[in-house]
Amino acid sequence: MDYKIEFPEKNKAVINFTINKDEYEKDLEAAKAATQSEDAAEIEEFVLAQEAGKVFTEASKEHVLKLASQPAFMSERQPDGNVNVTLTLTLVPEVTLPAYTGLNFKKEPITVSEEEVLSSVISRVNQTTLFEPLPEGSVAEDGNEVVIDFVGKKDGVAFEGGSANDYPLVLGSHTFIPGFEDQLLGVKAGDERNVEVAFPADYFEPSLAGQPVIFEVKVKSVQALVAPKLDNEFVEKMNLEGVKTVDELKAKVREELEQTRNEEAENKLAFDILSRIADGAKMDIPAAMIESQADQHMQQYEAQLKQYGMSFEDFLKASKQTAEEFRARLLPEAEKELRSALVLDAISTAEQIKADEEDLKKEYALLSTVYNFPPEQLQMLIPAEAVAAQITQRKTLDFLKEKNTVQSK
Repeated sequence: MDYKIEFPEKNKAVINFTINKDEYEKDLEAAKAATQSEDAAEIEEFVLAQEAGKVFTEASKEHVLKLASQPAFMSERQPDGNVNVTLTLTLVPEVTLPAYTGLNFKKEPITVSEEEVLSSVISRVNQTTLFEPLPEGSVAEDGNEVVIDFVGKKDGVAFEGGSANDYPLVLGSHTFIPGFEDQLLGVKAGDERNVEVAFPADYFEPSLAGQPVIFEVKVKSVQALVAPKLDNEFVEKMNLEGVKTVDELKAKVREELEQTRNEEAENKLAFDILSRIADGAKMDIPAAMIESQADQHMQQYEAQLKQYGMSFEDFLKASKQTAEEFRARLLPEAEKELRSALVLDAISTAEQIKADEEDLKKEYALLSTVYNFPPEQLQMLIPAEAVAAQITQRKTLDFLKEKNTVQSK
């Protein structure tokens, strides 16, 4: 489609194009079927957004347009039935970089004391829950763990999701439906017992909600909690790979602490270098871009508050501020983040740093282990462009550390 593009001011572009009457009518019919909507305004907006997207893609190939925020478009139907569309774009600003190598930063040395190692080891031991079998014939009490096989039946028929083997259940933990654990108090290893309970009325599975059922339970062992103790016997029972003694646990904990401290030091070094370069860079960040970044932070805050059961409105009342005041506090940090991101992008472009096919392959393999998902399926769920962007950022930060760090004497 033909279009006209102008750059009326810095970081702004205006694209004008016309949709032919016949083409527009066809698009409306197609959009109506696609959206399954009878709302004329909604259908028109769908068509205009689609056409604007096509024109923007075409214009981007010719002019390399990088959007700083969502584009805005206006349309006007002409007497002849054609539709004139004006697409207004806010563009990512150009960045003038200062010197970004040879800045002579020093990585802070890391230290891990014996006291820190011991404190972490004791904490890990105390947080470890271990059970061991009680002598034969011992009866299960509150706080004991019973290892059971069970089959749940409704009207004599086993129901889906109601069976398990070798299931460890701590009596009194309230992890099963009410009444189940109480009926296992006093059982011994080898006992078989029918547990009669009813599912709660609000149970997620409608066919079981409020319904009486019977669980046929076989008790395989009764176990008692082992009191945590910093000795070789307890550490061996923790069943940690390559760890059987207290000394080996200390060595493992020290290694983990050193790795964590080293990662923190590396991250701080990269942040300090990037901040120094960003402070010296020249760019005119559009207000819309800063506001969009602040809006993202607002949404993140709201989501976090929801996780703690608090509404954003209640938070504002408790902190005695308005939404506008809270948002205004986010703007300086939003601008700082954008400066760093734009500088990082400018350096990766200048140094031709990018993710290659091998990088992507390794990253998807790593993500596969994290999410326990096949790499091939992850590639369909997580776009390669997004993964490549993350890799490029990391490689650029590694470049900056390499070119700006001197060894401490």
